[in-house]
Amino acid sequence: MTAMIETRVDEATGWILLNNTRRKNAINYEMYDAMFDALDRFEKDERVRAVVVSGNGGNFSAGFDVTQGSPEPYRDFVKNVSCRLSKRLWYFPKPTIAAVEGYCVGGGFELAMGADLVYAAEDAVMGEPEIDFFYIPDFNSIPCISLPRKAKEMIMLGLTVSGREAVEIGFANHAFAADQLLDEVNKVCRRIASLPAATMMIAKQGLNGALDLQGFASAINHGEEMAAYNSEANKSNPDCLAFHEEIEKNGLRAALQKVRAGGILNSSGD
Repeated sequence: MTAMIETRVDEATGWILLNNTRRKNAINYEMYDAMFDALDRFEKDERVRAVVVSGNGGNFSAGFDVTQGSPEPYRDFVKNVSCRLSKRLWYFPKPTIAAVEGYCVGGGFELAMGADLVYAAEDAVMGEPEIDFFYIPDFNSIPCISLPRKAKEMIMLGLTVSGREAVEIGFANHAFAADQLLDEVNKVCRRIASLPAATMMIAKQGLNGALDLQGFASAINHGEEMAAYNSEANKSNPDCLAFHEEIEKNGLRAALQKVRAGGILNSSGD
């Protein structure tokens, strides 16, 4: 069986490669567990000076693997799995990097936003379109790293942006042609490896501490609670219930088409 996550240490860099290529690297529970394990190993490995998260097959990640069904209870999933992984990257003692190409949406986007540095292919597709699925972000970093009105547009309208646009908004540091992306990321990794490790760790702690004092940690925790609340509200939301009924009858694509056409609450009475 092909591993859903591939890991390696290349020179001074630990690599985590999402490998669920059949589903555009949609993240399942097995993959979450494997990423936690990899980060634990890389933290202890003195050879590793930086960690890169990327995806095989031309995509970073299309988000949470919806074929597993909705996590239940959702609050436990947010606190102990999805947001916990993004926080693990954000507060990891060594620099973390997301190398993004292809789809980087939903839970995949939130994973990338947990990294310290994000480098994207110019034509990558990045964003949080969960509102089409009756969800909101778990790791709600967008209001913390972009302009308020852009954050509202991205989350409330479910818009996605290219890698080039992501740089302008603040989601990514730089965008490159897809065939140059990994070469550029390797340059950054070599630069990190040339710098004093202890000082780098303290620098990261100082930056994160300053951001937390400005409200980052509180904002993320609030976003977790709102994501959990929304999941509970969906259990009695007739539109959401009709959406899932439509998925069971005609598939996800058909259900999304009905939502985007203006709702599906009254579809059974047409």
